[in-house]
Amino acid sequence: MAYIILLVVGIALLIMPLSVPVFKSNAQYSVLNTGWNGTSEFGKLLYSKGGVSPILGPYDSVGLDGDRGTLVVIGPNLPFTSGEIKALKKFLKEGNTLLLADNFGTGNQLLKGLGLRERFSSKPPLTPVFIKNRDFPITAEIKTPLSSGVSVLVMYKPSVILNPVNPLVTTPNGTYVDGKYGAFAIVDIVKYGRGKVILVSDPGVFTNSLFRENERFIENLLNYMPGPYLIDEAHHRDFNPYSSGTITIRRAVNKRLVFYYVLFIAALAFIVESGVWVKPLEWTLALLKKFFREKTEDIEETVKSLEGEGLDGEVLRKMVREIQTGSKLGGENGR
Repeated sequence: MAYIILLVVGIALLIMPLSVPVFKSNAQYSVLNTGWNGTSEFGKLLYSKGGVSPILGPYDSVGLDGDRGTLVVIGPNLPFTSGEIKALKKFLKEGNTLLLADNFGTGNQLLKGLGLRERFSSKPPLTPVFIKNRDFPITAEIKTPLSSGVSVLVMYKPSVILNPVNPLVTTPNGTYVDGKYGAFAIVDIVKYGRGKVILVSDPGVFTNSLFRENERFIENLLNYMPGPYLIDEAHHRDFNPYSSGTITIRRAVNKRLVFYYVLFIAALAFIVESGVWVKPLEWTLALLKKFFREKTEDIEETVKSLEGEGLDGEVLRKMVREIQTGSKLGGENGR
């Protein structure tokens, strides 16, 4: 009966559902934010394309130089340290990718630290084409392959990229920015060592509120972004993860693991019930008994040898007994 209980409990532990906590955040552009200004839907898409790991501390303290793939920085609003910039330079020069999506945050500090000439404008563009109102400009000026299956890119309060090198998306011609008219870059790709930097002048493109409109465009952009993906949460000022409950994960049955567990229980039952374990135990006990007997015989031989040297054997044996019983070392009959 005991073996049946072991079998049932063990298999149950292997297949029972798991309850894991769910963490969320209210920080704008956080992948843990499921609200309209979060990027949780974008995070799900990244997860479906490759591994995803959050960056919760400074780049130089989390071992960024040992990682491979793409670092995703969306809407940073905290400064970058010189140590972080140094770690990021090494990350890029080793052949990795940086996606930096920003409008009026701290992205320019990072660009300056990397030694790039590109900058995000300090003022928003006024475009002739928009939806809802001027806060939601749109553009169809998208180069292939980013334009595959995409009619327009919908933005929310973007900036533009100044001094672009390889613009892949621009505003419509006739856009006004800081006293100038023309077509201004929204997406730009810059080579950096063996890696590259992808600039997007609107973090709003990746938010949940615009994800449905821009999903195909984002999927095309991911072709430039090899996985796995490191998502920067450390440079969101209001990042405040909290548990919102738990979800239940049902585990698939690992048939091989269940088979080996059943085999282990069967072997255990055979060994115990057949008495096979008795013989090895007897051999072990006999070996220990022989060891201690030989140890006693060695002491007796030593005493006899000392008797031959002229010492009193009885006195020597008494000393040995006292040492063994501890009577001279604070034992029952000691001090």
